[in-house]
Amino acid sequence: MNTSREVCWDLPSHPQAVGKARQIVGEVLDAWSMSALADEVIMVVSELVTNAVVHARAPIVLTLYRCGGIVRGEVADDSPMWPILLPADPDGEHGRGLAIVDAYADRWGVEPAAGGKTVWFVCAGGGRRSR
Repeated sequence: MNTSREVCWDLPSHPQAVGKARQIVGEVLDAWSMSALADEVIMVVSELVTNAVVHARAPIVLTLYRCGGIVRGEVADDSPMWPILLPADPDGEHGRGLAIVDAYADRWGVEPAAGGKTVWFVCAGGGRRSR
């Protein structure tokens, strides 16, 4: 069993990074006996890594932390553009990513980082979609 409280990966700025991120997050949550949060955390990570792939260059750094029954995740990239939660156009092909993050995470935000930004989230099993 993986007993570490923090795991970190460098991901390429390539669409295949999204699938890899989903896979490794699922494996880590299973090792941490936190599979009950897998759907939420994987959905949020998928959206944040997708945004980083679209708007930034490599490396994209994905970090997960566990504290009791809570998972905090971070996706850091080199883009100075901060994400903005906009109303999704029902006919649009894009623009729903942060709305999904907002629905599945209990909290999320953005912090400046050296050379870019870090988008962070917390999942504790009570995402906004259940409120």
